[in-house]
Amino acid sequence: MDAGREREEDAGAAGTRMRRIVFLLLLGNLLAGCQTDQNGVRVNLSEAVRAYRESIDRKPDRAQMERLVARLSAEQLNDMGVIYEREGRLDRAEWAYQHSVWRNPRFAVAYVNLGNVLRAQGKTEDALFRYRQAMSADRASFDAANNFADLCAEKRVHLDEALGRLKPVARSPGPHRAYGLDTLGWLYHLTGDDPQAAETLNAALDDPGAKDTGLRLAIHEHLAEVYSAMGKQPAAQAQQAAADAIRRQGGTSGRPAG
Repeated sequence: MDAGREREEDAGAAGTRMRRIVFLLLLGNLLAGCQTDQNGVRVNLSEAVRAYRESIDRKPDRAQMERLVARLSAEQLNDMGVIYEREGRLDRAEWAYQHSVWRNPRFAVAYVNLGNVLRAQGKTEDALFRYRQAMSADRASFDAANNFADLCAEKRVHLDEALGRLKPVARSPGPHRAYGLDTLGWLYHLTGDDPQAAETLNAALDDPGAKDTGLRLAIHEHLAEVYSAMGKQPAAQAQQAAADAIRRQGGTSGRPAG
């Protein structure tokens, strides 16, 4: 659904929707302190169902809704955004993440999630702005730096800035190091430093964290292009053959945003 655009609803549908919002607000209270990442949040479904059944007849007015939202923490609002995002309701996810950062302007995770939703909506500069805010809130945030750099590489914008922001965190040890090295290597290629690109991409391929088939496919494809640009056709063909083998086995290119 596009942001700011909703279909007209009859009274019955509006009532159902309002009860669902109450359910999400109550669910937000149950999710206090949950860790949110690309693997999602942990939800106690039995408690959620109980809360929903207890609240199904409640129809809060606007003032009551504002009071309910006002009681939620930044973390709970962020978790609500994750739920909306999973449902594909990006405008509502954007609303929840925005309220989360209003509640806590130093909450880097919500800025990253807000940037991801804006990116999915095609709002490139708005997404980049939110990633910058996440990096200001947490200079060590890998997700903020990598997602910023990945979007810059995709759109071919702000490449020098992306390199400068990603380099300090991409080589740090961690479970997502291979993703950062892949992004960094591709940025080196886009800025004309193919020898450094090849070295960095090979480091990504050799990293213990490079187990995801989609990631390995992307790295092989990037290396094929880099070696081709360097005039090393046998190496380029070998990398493309490795990528094709992964694709034949059902692998798909693309890396999840953090």
